Amino acid sequence: IKSLGEGGPPPFLLKERKSMADKLQDFINKMNKKLKKNYGDANVVFHGNDVGNFIPLATGFPTLDWLNSGIGGLPRGGITLVKGLESTGKSSLILETIEYNMKIDPNFNAFYVDVENSLTDDFLKFKSVDRSRLVTTSLNNEDALIQIEEALKDNVFDIIVFDSIAKWESQVVMDKNIDESVQRGLRAKRISEFLRRISFILRQSKTAFVMVNQLIQNQDGGPYAPKHILPGGMQQKYSANLILDLKRVKSLKDNGKHIGYRMQVLSEKNKIAPNEKVAAELVYLFGRGFVREYSVLDYLVAIGEVKKMAMGRHEFVKKELYPSTFRVGEIQNILNSIKENFQIDFTSMKPPIDATIVKVEDDEEKPDVEEEVEV
Repeated sequence: IKSLGEGGPPPFLLKERKSMADKLQDFINKMNKKLKKNYGDANVVFHGNDVGNFIPLATGFPTLDWLNSGIGGLPRGGITLVKGLESTGKSSLILETIEYNMKIDPNFNAFYVDVENSLTDDFLKFKSVDRSRLVTTSLNNEDALIQIEEALKDNVFDIIVFDSIAKWESQVVMDKNIDESVQRGLRAKRISEFLRRISFILRQSKTAFVMVNQLIQNQDGGPYAPKHILPGGMQQKYSANLILDLKRVKSLKDNGKHIGYRMQVLSEKNKIAPNEKVAAELVYLFGRGFVREYSVLDYLVAIGEVKKMAMGRHEFVKKELYPSTFRVGEIQNILNSIKENFQIDFTSMKPPIDATIVKVEDDEEKPDVEEEVEV
């Protein structure tokens, strides 16, 4: 250095080198400053440790929240695809989720895009939904998608429901006569464009976006083609963070009268937790809806807090919590007592690693099984 002259070392040798962390932060600050005009104050470039997790929107069914989902509910800022054959309780499940959250949160509100035009005042009353906190529309063309996108930008809804993709159609098709040919795959193209458009704004919001779709019979397939297909293209599966497949598995009878059914909920895809291919069951009774007590009890059995006994009775493994055996209808009062006396809330407890989680193989073409059981 001395040989460089009397002036001392050049400035680049005296300049303190920045650490790699400082360089990364400078890059992040520079990019966010450039992008502020388009995206506002939201940081669109950030460290990996700032990624964060999805905030859950609880359904009130512990088996679905903790076994199927794995985070405690449907992902806010993410997409949940609920699919299945007709009359498997897809819309009822979402409406009862809305009702549950309205009951526990006075500020909860929902936007329901009723493409199927199936919502009625009597049905909403039956589901105990507070209609003053429910916004709905029956548009079934591109305007419905535009409304959803605007609602996500405003970030005012806790949940937005698109029910359903199978019934939605492009305005291009509606403007043509019934005997005129239309572009093949136009619905899938529009849905694909829509889902790509909302990806970023959805992740920045507090909204849980739920898409409902119905499996329909495949009319074009040969002997090796799937029996049922999901209309609307593949982008709905690619974009979904959580895919729940609903299927009836048992028919419930009381004295020979058909009173409801057991339904399997399969987490066909899960990118929010490791709980993929997890199968849980819900019970639906006609005239009442889904029975939360069965979900609570199944969850307690799965996490090892309750064990099954003979004659449809159950008991807690820890006798100090509740010493006697009990039936499913008593579980909610028992849990309220345990919460009051022991400050333990089992329904919001994350399952342990060794919980009994049933996983199934992907078998789309296996037919639904109706099994009659006495209840």
